[in-house]
Amino acid sequence: MATLLDRLWAVPDRNASRAKVTGNGRDDRQLHNTMPSGSSSPTMSFTHPPGATPLPRYTIRRGIGIGGFGEVYFAVSDAGKEVALKRVQRNLEVELRGVSQCLNLKHPHLVALHDVCYDTSGQAWVVMEYIAGPNLREVLDDSPQGLAESEVRRWFAGIGSAVAHLHASGLVHRDLKPGNVFDDLGIVKVGDYGLSKFISASHRGGHTESVGTFHYMAPEIGRGEYGREIDIYALGIVLYELLTGRVPFDGESCHEIIVKHLTSKPDLSGLSEPYRTAIARALEKDPRQRPKSVDELFQILGMPTPGFSVVTSAAPHAPVDDPTNKTPVRSSSVGRETAETAAVEYDTEDEPFARAIRNSFADLGRWWSSLDRSPGIKAFLAIVAAVVLAVNTRWLLPLLSVVGLVYVPYYIIRQMLLHAGQQPSYAAAQRVASVQRVPRKPINRGQWRRWMRGELRAKPSLDRFAELITSWVASTLTVLLLAFVSGVIGLRNGPIDAVAVAPYAWIAVVVMIASCGLLGLGKLWEREDGEALPRRVVLAGVGAGVGLVAYFVQQFLLLPGDLGLPYADSFSLPNTLYDGEIPRASAWMAHFAALFAALRWWKPLDPLRRTRLSLWSVAVAVVAEWLLHQVLPIPQPAGMLMAGGIAITIQMSAPWTSPSVAPIPTPGHTNATARSVA
Repeated sequence: MATLLDRLWAVPDRNASRAKVTGNGRDDRQLHNTMPSGSSSPTMSFTHPPGATPLPRYTIRRGIGIGGFGEVYFAVSDAGKEVALKRVQRNLEVELRGVSQCLNLKHPHLVALHDVCYDTSGQAWVVMEYIAGPNLREVLDDSPQGLAESEVRRWFAGIGSAVAHLHASGLVHRDLKPGNVFDDLGIVKVGDYGLSKFISASHRGGHTESVGTFHYMAPEIGRGEYGREIDIYALGIVLYELLTGRVPFDGESCHEIIVKHLTSKPDLSGLSEPYRTAIARALEKDPRQRPKSVDELFQILGMPTPGFSVVTSAAPHAPVDDPTNKTPVRSSSVGRETAETAAVEYDTEDEPFARAIRNSFADLGRWWSSLDRSPGIKAFLAIVAAVVLAVNTRWLLPLLSVVGLVYVPYYIIRQMLLHAGQQPSYAAAQRVASVQRVPRKPINRGQWRRWMRGELRAKPSLDRFAELITSWVASTLTVLLLAFVSGVIGLRNGPIDAVAVAPYAWIAVVVMIASCGLLGLGKLWEREDGEALPRRVVLAGVGAGVGLVAYFVQQFLLLPGDLGLPYADSFSLPNTLYDGEIPRASAWMAHFAALFAALRWWKPLDPLRRTRLSLWSVAVAVVAEWLLHQVLPIPQPAGMLMAGGIAITIQMSAPWTSPSVAPIPTPGHTNATARSVA
């Protein structure tokens, strides 16, 4: 059975109330049925029968559907090209004006408009790309509870990319809805943009015809306002429907639906972040409060900026025009490369436990913000929370132990397995690395980083492991050099014996263990910029392990562990963390867990950092250690030497790609791996 392209013109999306309306108040509610090859629906009366040639060189095979602006046929050219022919019957001037504005648009996520032709009677026909795949309306009807998150992001990325291109061309779609979105062998394509209008800051209203579908129409359309904001609003509705399987505003009549658009707030209680925030922003009644562009909406969702690459499914739909067709479907190489890239971007960072924690904190933040009108209650609750936390510090050691022994290995193994499963072949790596094409020159830093990130993503696992081994060796040599320099400075006026050397050996061991752990994480994280929350949680667990190592090495070397605090008599340290002035193992774990979680250690580990060694990063690490010492003290200056030593070691050992040495990307040029400056 063929699911066909142009049931998109004025097709109701779920029921009869989802109609396209025009300025004269007429509802276009023509139903479009799926028809087998070579047949027409008995409920439709087409002007031209199969075999007719109303246009030279095109032979009609069958009628596809009847919409509010005309009839749509499936036709084949004399050379065998399959196309869709749209016979424009109503609102001829409006339709043809919109089509003429879009004829030269080229984008992989837009249904291609080929030409406008006239038959012998002067009737206008639009020649366009024929798509045999299902539209999003049919996909959602088969999934009444909404789609899987990976599918939601695939569909939405394609739709957003198409809309962003229209907006960049000075056009507004004006009729975004699932019935106008198609799956073409796994590639999302948006159609029915023939109704588009050129919109500028001085020409946002004054249109005599109100076009749209009730469930997806922004409130300001009733006032004749047609800015890019109406497409942002429709994107919010579509995203809500992708996630839930239903529209946020529904009713028994078109009037009830319109009133809800004007007055009601969408129910977002069942949605998780970041979708809740993105949809709430997109569905603001005031257009000025919505995201200013598709890019801004994608940033809220944590999705890559819409580009010109093709977003595809991992398993594209087979052609459904011929039910007996058993020929395997082959997607384009561009489609495969982007699917691999999307899998890395979406699957590796969306860790479920981190997502649950992030959503919980978001809910807590919204509840806390709701108390703004009662500052006294907020202050009281803050004091109570601080007291409870100080009294119950005994749970810190079990919690950090769970994080260090359970979550951190789980996260690392998950990352390694995902990356191993997504590791492209050498040939595929060439394509993955060249997804983000940039101009020859000039090239800004943002373009360079995107291109180089693709290079890092395509790096073979064996090369990645070899780089890690090299970094570990370099870190060992760096630590030995730092320990030697520190010893020369610190022992220049005293005796050199085992007792004097032991503290430097202790600091060196801790710095080396911490640096090796961070370098390993850096290898896992170099593919993407990533989210901060899961990385901070993992760093907290690694820091707890480093603190435990520091404690046991100190005990093994019989080093004094007292703090030497001048205010020890008047300052009461928690008994669960300190034995008088001596930090327990739990204090060391808590201290380093907080230090590792507080700083963005993945930044100095990033191969695309600005410089090989940033003294600012070293200073930040030392100052953060000093500030933390005021709350969870450990022996000093050992703590600050450890923090500074770790910051120096990881930067000197981690690979670094210099913009002045790295290859400049050019169209058609790609390398399998990034060139790193050792």
